[in-house]
Amino acid sequence: MLVVVCVAVFVVVGGRRDGRREVLLVTRAVPAGHLLAVGDVRAVSVVADPGVDLVPAGRAAEVVGRPAAVPLMAGSFLSAGSVGRRLLPEGARLVGASLKAGAFPPGLAAGDRVSVLVTGDTAGPSDGGVSVAPAGSSVDGVVATVEEGPAGSGGLVVSVQVGSGDADRVARAAAAGQVVLVLRGSR
Repeated sequence: MLVVVCVAVFVVVGGRRDGRREVLLVTRAVPAGHLLAVGDVRAVSVVADPGVDLVPAGRAAEVVGRPAAVPLMAGSFLSAGSVGRRLLPEGARLVGASLKAGAFPPGLAAGDRVSVLVTGDTAGPSDGGVSVAPAGSSVDGVVATVEEGPAGSGGLVVSVQVGSGDADRVARAAAAGQVVLVLRGSR
C-alpha cells in the first residue's frame, strides 16, 4: 500500500511538466461491486505513457455510480477495466437489436429516448404460430449503446433499455428483424 502511494506521489511530483495528463486517482479503498461515489476518486496530473489505460479526469461523471469490477486500492490510478457496467434501474432490462439501414434515425446515439415500433406480426413454426407482438405496437425505451453493423450493411447494432414487462416481446420482435426505432425527443 505504501509503495503504491509512493509511486503515485513520485509520478505526480517528480514527473516532467510536458506530457502531463489529468487522470483519476482512487482516494480510498473500494471493494469489488461497490458503486463508485464522487469522493472515491479525484483528478491528478501525471506523466504516463499514452499506452497506459488510465481514466481521464474529464470522464469522472461516467464512472461515478458504476460498480468497481475489482477491489480498488487507495492511491492507485483508475483504469477503464477496473470499472464495471452501469447498473440498470430497478425494473429495467437491456435488449439488443441488429437494425437495417432505414430502421433508425440518422445520428442515433446512446442516451436517445426512442419508441421501439414492432413493424409486423411474427409467427412461424419455431414459435408455434403465436404472434410475438402485434404489428404497430410500440414500447418506450432509452438507447444504451450504438455500434456499426456488419461492414457495408449501413445498419447498426443497438441495445435499448426497456421496462421488464416489455423486454420479452421486444427481444422476440428484434430477433425476427421486425423493429424500428423512432426518436422521441431530445437526449
